[in-house]
Amino acid sequence: MPRNSRHRRKLTTRTKISALVLSFATLAMGSAAWAGQSRTSTEVVVDSLTVSAAPSGGLTATAKVHSARTLRVQALTVAVRSESGSHFDFPGATATKLSPSPTTFTSGSAALPAGTYTAFVAYKYRDTWHNLSPVKTFTSGATGTPTPSPTASASASPSPSSSPSPSPTPTASAPTAPSPSQTTSTTGAAPLGIPGSWRQVFGDEFNGTSLDSSKWNPNWLGCPTCTTKPVNSAELGAYAPSQVSVSGGSLHLKAEKQQTTAADGKTYAYRSGLVESDGKAEFTYGAFEARIYTPAASPGAIANWPAFWTDGQNWPEDGEMDIMEALGGGKACYHFHSPAGGPGGCAPGDFTGWHTYGAEWKSGVVTYYYDGKQVGQITTGITSSPMFLILNNGVYSSPTTVTPADMMTDYVRVWQH
Repeated sequence: MPRNSRHRRKLTTRTKISALVLSFATLAMGSAAWAGQSRTSTEVVVDSLTVSAAPSGGLTATAKVHSARTLRVQALTVAVRSESGSHFDFPGATATKLSPSPTTFTSGSAALPAGTYTAFVAYKYRDTWHNLSPVKTFTSGATGTPTPSPTASASASPSPSSSPSPSPTPTASAPTAPSPSQTTSTTGAAPLGIPGSWRQVFGDEFNGTSLDSSKWNPNWLGCPTCTTKPVNSAELGAYAPSQVSVSGGSLHLKAEKQQTTAADGKTYAYRSGLVESDGKAEFTYGAFEARIYTPAASPGAIANWPAFWTDGQNWPEDGEMDIMEALGGGKACYHFHSPAGGPGGCAPGDFTGWHTYGAEWKSGVVTYYYDGKQVGQITTGITSSPMFLILNNGVYSSPTTVTPADMMTDYVRVWQH
């Protein structure tokens, strides 16, 4: 079992590596859906939903729900959307059992940029997300302090595209799918928490209905339609283009337990999704950022081996920058690999659900940022060769292995000076 990183093995003539309260106003019109997978639920009811300032800073959400019958759900969380549709969900999504007796979900702390947001309870059952009403709106100040919002009239009429307004008794009607206006905008976007003046040189908001083949390949260095062998010998799953999709404003990399024969002729117990930009987009230095949803294997533990990383053409000479990979019992970790070694570390806290992962790579140093806060810095062995981008949802033998599991990415962006 890997302990510190995703060491890659030789492929043809190259060696590759990847260690890859805020005041609420009940929203009477409009809503946001979870990555386009929302379905109406008639089984689960939201009894209450609140957001408040956390003692340690940031915000936390608390929801109380019950179900008409006993229901074991893959995940229960409080989802958050900005006005542009970006994902800012509270950490702490967890698998749990719902029943006619109320279940209370309390999230981890989240720091949100200044702006207006909507929040709603969502749960995943049989690999499908269900979004629940009521949907509520709140405003965050620039420092994360609560900013009052006026309460909307409970009798206001919904728009034709929205779900009905909540009645005095809790209902289980789910919000409808997002409108095109809810997609993430790149206009004026800058790296979260990374200082300096930047110009964006690459971006994919995943707002279409299929993978952009001008930017990405849907497997590990294989033909466009091939199912390729794992990147790392510790992995148990092949990478198949069928496990890669784009919908609801997100890239989906789905891992599932399914015997699959790869192009190398070997059969693997799992198959999953990977995208990489080799031959299409490479960068030397800059700020790299992605907003990613990782499913939970247990409270606070990321499932499987999802990763966001970059790799050079010759490993380890050209280097590998692991911006985020789930290691050490489901923790979010970072590393930089070169002939000098592979130093790195893991960030404390719960990084299940939606989080933003970034890194600034410059001469002699890489600084890592999670949710806009610096979590680590590496100053030894930093290379200067071009690297391409990789996102993958790896599966390996671990207590955190969970399938099916959908690693979702809201956007990937790269900036340079």
